Amino acid sequence: MIKADIALHDLSLSPSWHDGSVVVGPGRITPYAHRMLESCLIVTTDRWFLVVRERQAGTDGLAAFAGEPCATRHVDEDAFHHLYQACVLWPLDYVMVEVARVGCRLRIRAGMLGSAPVYARATNDRITLSWDSADFAAFPMALDTEVVSHRLAMHTMYAARQPYSGVTMLTERASLYVEPGKAHLRYPDPVAPSAPREDREGEDDLPAFEAALRRSAAARPVGEHATVELSGGMDSATVATVLRSLGTTLASRGILLDGEVRDTQVPRRSLIIDRLGLADATVDIADWPPDLDMAPVGAQGFYREFYLEACMALWSSARTQGRDTLFTGVGGDELFPAYAGEAMPGAAVDPGWVGESATCAEGLLTPRAREAARSLRTFDAPAGPVPMTSLIANGCRAPDMLRHGQWPVAPLGDPQLVAFCHRLPRASRRGREVMRRYLASQLGADVFPQGYSKETFAHVLPPLIARHALSLTAQLTQCALADIGLVEPRAVLALLDTVVRTQSHGATSALANFLWLERFARQTA
Repeated sequence: MIKADIALHDLSLSPSWHDGSVVVGPGRITPYAHRMLESCLIVTTDRWFLVVRERQAGTDGLAAFAGEPCATRHVDEDAFHHLYQACVLWPLDYVMVEVARVGCRLRIRAGMLGSAPVYARATNDRITLSWDSADFAAFPMALDTEVVSHRLAMHTMYAARQPYSGVTMLTERASLYVEPGKAHLRYPDPVAPSAPREDREGEDDLPAFEAALRRSAAARPVGEHATVELSGGMDSATVATVLRSLGTTLASRGILLDGEVRDTQVPRRSLIIDRLGLADATVDIADWPPDLDMAPVGAQGFYREFYLEACMALWSSARTQGRDTLFTGVGGDELFPAYAGEAMPGAAVDPGWVGESATCAEGLLTPRAREAARSLRTFDAPAGPVPMTSLIANGCRAPDMLRHGQWPVAPLGDPQLVAFCHRLPRASRRGREVMRRYLASQLGADVFPQGYSKETFAHVLPPLIARHALSLTAQLTQCALADIGLVEPRAVLALLDTVVRTQSHGATSALANFLWLERFARQTA
């Protein structure tokens, strides 16, 4: 939500707004400018804080904001404390920068939703912040080989430590404390694990689910600027359906896949669009294939949306129409977990090639990297109110979306909705039964019958990599990850050959993960 570059000794000076930034001496803190966000600078004697937060529907927020995108309020100590507590307890996402002028100390605090994570680089007398991790490629940086080894092994990670040594991500509810000569990050306390309630005979969970879903979708003032990603699956359909039930003027965007998947995806999307009255636009994945060039234009961030090219085409068309808020189905896979001892058909499960993918990925590693990847991580963030994989998905997509003027909203990742769904009895979670019933009541039972064929991108990359095999082989004669001792060059080429011969999803997934990390590593070489 913010970018900043400040010398710590300048924090002794008074802050002020200038051209959309808080100016402190020659340093600047610049909030991301978007109608869904509001910013306020609260100043008292020797202390001040800047908060950038999502607007909340149905309220005017604090009087300090007064509907202005950038506001300043000078207050006494009591009012300062009151406003500070109100901001810390804000129910939507936010970032706060708090400053004590005496001692030139500051703290950066993150909200719990992780919609657009902020990254930080602190040196002896300087702090740099950005919502775009690619910005740190402008500095002389070294790779954190332990983090990169885990990433090469395809381990799911949500942590403050990032692939660049010295760059920290503010994970949800975390705080980074900085003063001249030192800095430290504090994780929040973990959230207690959830447990399902007992099934009460005759009780219908659908009304309560719909109410929780509506509360989440109605939390922000959407207006007539919203777009929803519509893949054709249950998650995005649920988001589109609840938004329309709230009277939102809504456009939909989708990526149409090739092959047999298209045969079911297109008619299902058409049913949803017709029954909700959406203004739809699509792109074909064949017209916007993923870029496999090892020397892309521009710096690479820490994460990447694999199908960014097609997504950018959709985001650009939405922006052209004046639509700047993108609702997604991120979080839907995490709403209905299976607990120990439960058989849950329809839950998110290994599709059959995940184990193969992990084996292929580890086969690329040198003994040094393999040892690092097998070590237990001691730096992961604790469990939070939003599931870890939802937070990772937000972090992967947010920078590219913000570059295209789109503010991301994931109603299915709302902490209250997550807590409600995690406590549902098995009968309502099994096969996403309560979500399926909600969609049947709103769209008709024919849209998502039990056992419907789900859309998947799994068939996109294998033939694409096979078509570009000669080019990839030539580009991989030099390998940055091999040069720093993390992968075996022969194993990389052998895996490429396996993908060309078999087009296996597992081998393709491992190779695609390597190719992205190799491209990222080359900008530090």
